[in-house]
Amino acid sequence: MKKPRRDFITGVVGLVGVAFFYFQILDIKKPAKLLEPGPRLMPYVALIIIALSSIALIIRGWKDREKSEKPYFPQGGIKKITRSYILLWLYAIALSIFGFIISTPFATFAFIYDLKGESKVKVVTTVIISIVVTAVLYAMFVYGFQVRLPKGILFS
Repeated sequence: MKKPRRDFITGVVGLVGVAFFYFQILDIKKPAKLLEPGPRLMPYVALIIIALSSIALIIRGWKDREKSEKPYFPQGGIKKITRSYILLWLYAIALSIFGFIISTPFATFAFIYDLKGESKVKVVTTVIISIVVTAVLYAMFVYGFQVRLPKGILFS
Protein backbone atom coordinates (compact mmCIF):
# COMPACT_ATOMS: atom_id res chain seq x y z
CA MET A 1 0.00 0.00 0.00
CA LYS A 2 1.19 3.49 -0.82
CA LYS A 3 2.02 6.13 1.75
CA PRO A 4 -1.03 8.35 2.58
CA ARG A 5 -1.26 11.57 0.61
CA ARG A 6 -0.54 14.94 2.21
CA ASP A 7 -4.20 15.93 1.77
CA PHE A 8 -5.30 12.94 3.84
CA ILE A 9 -2.73 13.61 6.56
CA THR A 10 -3.56 17.31 6.66
CA GLY A 11 -7.26 16.50 7.01
CA VAL A 12 -6.65 14.12 9.89
CA VAL A 13 -4.41 16.66 11.66
CA GLY A 14 -7.11 19.30 11.08
CA LEU A 15 -9.77 17.13 12.71
CA VAL A 16 -7.49 16.41 15.68
CA GLY A 17 -6.91 20.15 16.02
CA VAL A 18 -10.66 20.82 15.86
CA ALA A 19 -11.26 18.28 18.64
CA PHE A 20 -8.49 19.83 20.77
CA PHE A 21 -9.69 23.42 20.32
CA TYR A 22 -13.33 22.44 20.85
CA PHE A 23 -12.51 21.47 24.42
CA GLN A 24 -10.50 24.66 24.84
CA ILE A 25 -13.35 26.97 23.79
CA LEU A 26 -15.81 25.32 26.16
CA ASP A 27 -14.21 27.45 28.89
CA ILE A 28 -14.94 30.79 27.20
CA LYS A 29 -16.92 32.88 29.63
CA LYS A 30 -19.78 35.13 28.55
CA PRO A 31 -19.19 38.78 29.53
CA ALA A 32 -21.99 40.49 31.40
CA LYS A 33 -24.50 42.52 29.38
CA LEU A 34 -23.47 40.95 26.10
CA LEU A 35 -26.17 39.68 23.79
CA GLU A 36 -25.69 36.26 22.33
CA PRO A 37 -24.30 34.98 20.10
CA GLY A 38 -21.60 37.63 20.35
CA PRO A 39 -17.93 36.70 20.48
CA ARG A 40 -18.66 33.18 21.75
CA LEU A 41 -20.07 32.13 18.38
CA MET A 42 -16.96 32.93 16.31
CA PRO A 43 -14.78 30.04 17.55
CA TYR A 44 -17.58 27.56 16.86
CA VAL A 45 -18.06 28.89 13.33
CA ALA A 46 -14.31 28.68 12.72
CA LEU A 47 -14.18 25.11 14.04
CA ILE A 48 -17.07 24.05 11.81
CA ILE A 49 -15.36 25.53 8.75
CA ILE A 50 -12.03 23.89 9.64
CA ALA A 51 -13.77 20.54 10.31
CA LEU A 52 -15.59 20.63 6.96
CA SER A 53 -12.37 21.56 5.16
CA SER A 54 -10.53 18.75 6.92
CA ILE A 55 -13.18 16.23 5.96
CA ALA A 56 -12.99 17.41 2.35
CA LEU A 57 -9.18 16.98 2.42
CA ILE A 58 -9.53 13.47 3.84
CA ILE A 59 -11.98 12.52 1.09
CA ARG A 60 -9.79 14.03 -1.61
CA GLY A 61 -6.66 12.36 -0.22
CA TRP A 62 -8.44 9.00 -0.09
CA LYS A 63 -9.82 9.30 -3.63
CA ASP A 64 -6.45 10.35 -5.08
CA ARG A 65 -4.34 7.91 -3.04
CA GLU A 66 -3.05 6.09 -6.15
CA LYS A 67 -1.85 9.26 -7.91
CA SER A 68 1.72 10.44 -7.47
CA GLU A 69 2.41 13.71 -5.71
CA LYS A 70 4.68 16.59 -6.55
CA PRO A 71 7.46 17.46 -4.09
CA TYR A 72 6.13 19.24 -1.02
CA PHE A 73 8.45 22.20 -1.36
CA PRO A 74 9.11 23.45 -4.87
CA GLN A 75 12.44 25.07 -5.50
CA GLY A 76 12.82 28.02 -3.15
CA GLY A 77 9.79 26.97 -1.08
CA ILE A 78 11.62 26.82 2.23
CA LYS A 79 12.88 30.38 1.70
CA LYS A 80 9.32 31.57 1.01
CA ILE A 81 7.92 29.91 4.12
CA THR A 82 10.76 31.24 6.26
CA ARG A 83 10.20 34.76 4.90
CA SER A 84 6.45 34.54 5.58
CA TYR A 85 7.10 33.30 9.12
CA ILE A 86 9.49 36.19 9.78
CA LEU A 87 6.88 38.62 8.41
CA LEU A 88 4.32 37.23 10.87
CA TRP A 89 6.73 37.78 13.75
CA LEU A 90 7.50 41.31 12.60
CA TYR A 91 3.76 42.02 12.38
CA ALA A 92 3.25 40.73 15.93
CA ILE A 93 6.06 42.97 17.18
CA ALA A 94 4.71 45.95 15.22
CA LEU A 95 1.24 45.37 16.72
CA SER A 96 2.64 45.66 20.22
CA ILE A 97 4.60 48.81 19.39
CA PHE A 98 2.45 50.71 16.87
CA GLY A 99 -0.98 49.12 17.31
CA PHE A 100 -3.46 47.63 14.88
CA ILE A 101 -4.40 50.67 12.79
CA ILE A 102 -0.84 51.57 11.83
CA SER A 103 0.67 48.07 11.58
CA THR A 104 -2.03 46.21 9.67
CA PRO A 105 -1.97 48.16 6.37
CA PHE A 106 1.80 47.75 6.14
CA ALA A 107 1.59 44.07 7.08
CA THR A 108 -1.17 43.44 4.52
CA PHE A 109 0.93 45.18 1.87
CA ALA A 110 3.96 43.05 2.78
CA PHE A 111 1.92 39.82 2.82
CA ILE A 112 0.44 40.55 -0.61
CA TYR A 113 3.90 41.09 -2.08
CA ASP A 114 5.25 38.05 -0.28
CA LEU A 115 2.48 35.76 -1.54
CA LYS A 116 2.18 37.12 -5.09
CA GLY A 117 4.68 34.65 -6.50
CA GLU A 118 5.17 35.25 -10.22
CA SER A 119 2.03 37.39 -10.53
CA LYS A 120 2.20 41.06 -11.42
CA VAL A 121 0.77 43.23 -8.63
CA LYS A 122 0.18 46.95 -8.97
CA VAL A 123 1.30 49.13 -6.06
CA VAL A 124 -1.82 51.33 -6.11
CA THR A 125 -4.13 48.31 -6.05
CA THR A 126 -2.15 46.77 -3.20
CA VAL A 127 -2.32 50.00 -1.16
CA ILE A 128 -6.10 50.23 -1.67
CA ILE A 129 -6.57 46.58 -0.72
CA SER A 130 -4.40 47.04 2.38
CA ILE A 131 -6.43 50.03 3.57
CA VAL A 132 -9.78 48.37 2.85
CA VAL A 133 -8.76 45.13 4.59
CA THR A 134 -7.62 47.11 7.64
CA ALA A 135 -10.87 49.08 7.77
CA VAL A 136 -13.04 45.96 7.38
CA LEU A 137 -11.10 44.04 10.04
CA TYR A 138 -11.26 47.03 12.39
CA ALA A 139 -15.02 47.40 11.93
CA MET A 140 -15.60 43.67 12.25
CA PHE A 141 -13.68 43.31 15.52
CA VAL A 142 -14.47 46.64 17.19
CA TYR A 143 -18.13 47.02 16.20
CA GLY A 144 -19.18 43.47 15.33
CA PHE A 145 -17.37 41.43 17.98
CA GLN A 146 -16.82 44.28 20.46
CA VAL A 147 -13.16 43.37 20.84
CA ARG A 148 -10.56 46.00 21.60
CA LEU A 149 -7.64 45.89 19.21
CA PRO A 150 -4.06 46.65 20.27
CA LYS A 151 -3.22 50.36 20.42
CA GLY A 152 0.50 49.79 20.78
CA ILE A 153 2.98 51.04 23.32
CA LEU A 154 3.47 54.35 21.49
CA PHE A 155 -0.24 55.24 21.53
CA SER A 156 -1.38 53.88 24.89
